[in-house]
Amino acid sequence: MRASENNAIVLMGSATPSMQALNMVKQQKAKLLSLDKRHADATLPDVQIIDLTQYKGAMQGSMSVALFNAVKESLDRGEQAILLFNRRGFANYVQCETCGHIPKSPESSVSLTYHKRSNMLMCHYSGYARKLDKNCEMCGSDKLMIQGSGTQKIEEEVAELFPEARILRFDKDSTSKKGAHERILSSFGKKEADILVGTQLVSKGLDFPEVTTVGVIDADTEQAFPSFNASERLFQLLSQVAGRSGRGAKKGKVFIQTRQADNPAIRFTKMHDHQGFAKQEMKYREELIYPPFSRLVQFIFKGKEEHKVIHSARMMERVLHQLLPENRILGPSAGVISWLNGMYFWELYLKIETDKGANFIEKVLDTIMLHYDTSNSYSSANVRVNINVDAQR
Repeated sequence: MRASENNAIVLMGSATPSMQALNMVKQQKAKLLSLDKRHADATLPDVQIIDLTQYKGAMQGSMSVALFNAVKESLDRGEQAILLFNRRGFANYVQCETCGHIPKSPESSVSLTYHKRSNMLMCHYSGYARKLDKNCEMCGSDKLMIQGSGTQKIEEEVAELFPEARILRFDKDSTSKKGAHERILSSFGKKEADILVGTQLVSKGLDFPEVTTVGVIDADTEQAFPSFNASERLFQLLSQVAGRSGRGAKKGKVFIQTRQADNPAIRFTKMHDHQGFAKQEMKYREELIYPPFSRLVQFIFKGKEEHKVIHSARMMERVLHQLLPENRILGPSAGVISWLNGMYFWELYLKIETDKGANFIEKVLDTIMLHYDTSNSYSSANVRVNINVDAQR
């Protein structure tokens, strides 16, 4: 809008343009300018897919033998490596070996993540934290197992596998203090460390010419989140972290560990083929009428009493079917995080045609809310409704 008012040009830069941006190009609302070569004529890295279903007995901790050997060879040559694992903490969760109980946050529906260095169980959504239990809160057993992995655990494993290597961890926990972000990257850039272990933060715009090996410990974590654009997010993440390898004169190698080797996002990353991925993803989106082939309106219902939240969400569904029978409705269903900080969450989605502008949508939403408020027996004091137009999940 500001560019329109000032007769200016908006330049959007990305190695992996979104489906919405590509659709704007197709509709001639934007122009695509492509950079076909890397800086200083650097070559794209070779990408190897490691199918973990075939590597059950050939692992070094969380690393396949192929990735382990590649990191070792890089270190032997005095080069650097980056390892991506998009989960914070030491493990996903703690589980009782006796009764199977998994501690959850008392303020959300999410299991608590174990952080080894502070010996804490933390909820990354509500902020709740407590010391690791000595006994199971359900049965009293002292047989508590640490399950899964996180960046802290990967860092510890890598230190054991490469005892001579200098290792830095780059995630939200390690960068929480002022200036930590810059200190870690500066230290790695000066080659004061050999291996950088981190979450998606390590994939964003880092330029280290001595990085020749990049490993993705588990590419499947991105697919676990229920969203229509999960594949797009996975392709973007993998392509971006792959781009950290071989940015100088030395050839780069990328290893993607996965249990879904046939996933299109992973296959097209191997070929550095954004155009091929976009073509297939667009076909899928068009068939299911997902953005950019619709405008997705999200209704979020939240309240302290679950039955009132559910009733309100279902009432909204009935109102939408009455007023907009030709439009597609998804839900209602419990939110991805169904309970947080004493509030229950339910969601409902509405797909609206892409040719409908802001004025139309505003009028439609006014009409919808008028009918909803009239029909619903619970007031906004009991259940709050948040509306998100052009929702991204």
